[in-house]
Amino acid sequence: MSLTVVHVDSPALLDAFLAVHERVYADDPDAVLPLRALLARRLKGKQRGGDDSALRLLLARDGETPVGTISVLRDRRHEEIQGEAVAFFGFFEVIAGGGSVGEEAVTDALFDAALARARELGADLLRGPRNFSRIEETGLLVDGWGTRPPLLAGHHPRRYRALLEAQGLGLHHDVLAYDTPLLTDSGAPRTLPDHLQAKSDAVSIPGLEVRDAAMLRIVRDLKIAHTVFVEGFRDVPENTPMPLSQWLAVGAPLLAMTDPRMLQLAIVDGQPAGFALCFPDPNEALVAAGGRATPGGLWRAFRARKQIRTASFKLLGVLPEFRGTGLHAKLIARAIDGCQRAGYHRLEASLIDGRNKPMRGIVETAGMEIYRRYRVYERAV
Repeated sequence: MSLTVVHVDSPALLDAFLAVHERVYADDPDAVLPLRALLARRLKGKQRGGDDSALRLLLARDGETPVGTISVLRDRRHEEIQGEAVAFFGFFEVIAGGGSVGEEAVTDALFDAALARARELGADLLRGPRNFSRIEETGLLVDGWGTRPPLLAGHHPRRYRALLEAQGLGLHHDVLAYDTPLLTDSGAPRTLPDHLQAKSDAVSIPGLEVRDAAMLRIVRDLKIAHTVFVEGFRDVPENTPMPLSQWLAVGAPLLAMTDPRMLQLAIVDGQPAGFALCFPDPNEALVAAGGRATPGGLWRAFRARKQIRTASFKLLGVLPEFRGTGLHAKLIARAIDGCQRAGYHRLEASLIDGRNKPMRGIVETAGMEIYRRYRVYERAV
């Protein structure tokens, strides 16, 4: 058979691209397949390009049989803010065995094509995996099999690590997923570690109000959180601020289907000071849909939403002028309390950049432990 890599530029090729992912994870009990129709629509939009990015999808075929996929993303916003010429690879999948040519040959062909595309874009570096944005499915799973991936995180076979590292890809950084139970063995709400509770109780900021979000004014409250997100995360490595439109598009639907207690806001004298944002982990419901956005699949996911027991702690932000005041401890305490009041049994926090020592210190102080580790790789083009 002949091995070729083609640009995915038709509906038929996009179907084949998505089918590779489904085939790789068909028998994986920990995988959560994305809703196919929604993913296809988003991929089509990204391929058309726009103000922020353009995505190239590549499909490897053994004769006419699809055996692997990869994508190459140009993030102009990242280039402007970080000042580096980097292309991001993602959607890396290889069918077990690699058809008649083998997994290594398929991987070689995919990366040859990805590197060629990166050179066309003028990149000096190829980094990934990263499917879409910096906060969505970033990194390759290198530890934590036997657990289900959290919201906005990926899942990968063990064999992928060796395939990537054979391409000359080296460690750029790790991103981490933490978790902790919210209930004791008897079912009672767990109390905070003493030192965290004491730090929260000791906060004394004149004019401070910490409150739940208001569902009837959820857009207003998400805008307050976004203000802190932009200013409070400027010194996070490689952070590229999310535009307000994208922030609202992601946050509003998730909060609308859950509980306003999942978003805690800190206001000082009427001005934003900090926020803590949690979501119900929809992966616990989406697994019931099996990746199908059919009426039956969506109905199964809708019914399964009542079984979601994990709250996903996605973001905690404090404006620089309030760092060192203990406000982060107050927000963590309120976030945990909000999740407990909303009926959740487990709290997970992901994905946290392994280089972000202050944030790691905060979640570890709250008694959380790493349960999944993802690796971001890089190599010269």
